[in-house]
Amino acid sequence: MFLHRVGSVISPLRGLLSAKTTLPLVQNAQNVSSKSAEERLGLPPKPKKPLTPYFRFMKEIRPKILAENNQISMTDVLKNVAKQWATVDDVRRQKYQEEFKKDQAVYLQKMTQYKSKLTDEQKENIQIMKESIAEAKEKREFRKKLRQLGKPKRPQSAFLIFLNDERKKNPQKGAATREWLNEAAAKWTNLPQKTKDTYVQVSTANREKYQEELGKWEKQMVKQGHLDVVRQEALIEDRPPKPSKRSAKP
Repeated sequence: MFLHRVGSVISPLRGLLSAKTTLPLVQNAQNVSSKSAEERLGLPPKPKKPLTPYFRFMKEIRPKILAENNQISMTDVLKNVAKQWATVDDVRRQKYQEEFKKDQAVYLQKMTQYKSKLTDEQKENIQIMKESIAEAKEKREFRKKLRQLGKPKRPQSAFLIFLNDERKKNPQKGAATREWLNEAAAKWTNLPQKTKDTYVQVSTANREKYQEELGKWEKQMVKQGHLDVVRQEALIEDRPPKPSKRSAKP
């Protein structure tokens, strides 16, 4: 029971881990996100799509742009490419188009061969994985939108506040993360109720302040038309009153 309770708090604690501990987690997350559905399932990578005419042009001139100015930003590189692409003559564009069509035919042939080697179960698993990847991407973009709109941060629980204090008093140092968390959770369990209540009071005050800030933020979001980022109850509370019916004339 105790181990289960400790395990349930590990996920929310990732932000409290030291830089030495979290860096591999971030790197692993980035590596996973760059993999295709097939690669995540341990299948051979599918054939790569050929570059479109525009990207062939970009691949050709980007080294020249960087050679002229190696301090140029990627945004300016893309602007430069787009500007030069607009001046490319029809003969050169046709050359890129023919190269693309040729590679596209080879790509389609390879894809047909690739799919023919997949079992029905593998095809189903790939589809499920693609849906999972799309859903995860949608959630990341939604969280990014909330940050950009300045949504108030959810306050920490009493236990997390205690954990922050414990980390200052007793740094993790060389101890394993799970081992350190187990020890901290044990201290929290055996903490005198009076001391524990102090953390609860701080957490409660922070939560009340958060609810107040969240309410103000949601009203602002409703006014700006960002209805997708507010809770349903906020929409109901901010619904304009219905106009009263005029009494019928005698």
